[in-house]
Amino acid sequence: MDIRELKKLLKNSTSILVLDDGEPAYVIVDYNVYRDLVSEQPSNSEGAVPLASALGGHELEVIERLNKEIQALKGEIEEEEKQLEEHNGEENHA
Repeated sequence: MDIRELKKLLKNSTSILVLDDGEPAYVIVDYNVYRDLVSEQPSNSEGAVPLASALGGHELEVIERLNKEIQALKGEIEEEEKQLEEHNGEENHA
């Protein structure tokens, strides 16, 4: 994915969740959103803003919903992989 695609996605959303090996790894936000988050919130000793305090209620709800959807999809993928392995094992014994 190139930067143009990310920009298009950000026009329609507050943030983009990036997965690494199926796990949430990064959140991409527009610079203005990031600047506002950082300037409004106290940071820890490393300069990082705690995610829960940096996000508004709506954004936190969206992230929680996305996390639930990700977990459900991971469960479905694991179940399909298990069924596929069982099916392949039956073919190998036949």
